[in-house]
Amino acid sequence: MNGNEDTSKHGERILEQLRKVGPFLSASFVVRNKRCGREDCRCAKEGPIHPTANLTWKEHGKTQTLHVPKELIEEVEQWVEQWRVLKKLVQKMSQEQRKHLVRLRNQLKG
Repeated sequence: MNGNEDTSKHGERILEQLRKVGPFLSASFVVRNKRCGREDCRCAKEGPIHPTANLTWKEHGKTQTLHVPKELIEEVEQWVEQWRVLKKLVQKMSQEQRKHLVRLRNQLKG
């Protein structure tokens, strides 16, 4: 099969979008407000509670959690968003390739 038949024009556009995906991270990301647990902290009695950011993911069937420092929250949010974009594009490309395969199969039938 030559390069022109590897995918459709729509598939080529999806591949171009895939090439633009930046660094990604497969995980769930959440920012919650909670008390830090330090007795001398303002949040221990009445003060405002602290935001805390965590990533979670599954590894060997177990949930793993990683604290994200506040200085990295925006960057990590972008990585997780890029993962979502990548998943959607992979799904779109798979659907397009199935359609393309049906077209190729029908061409071979005559």
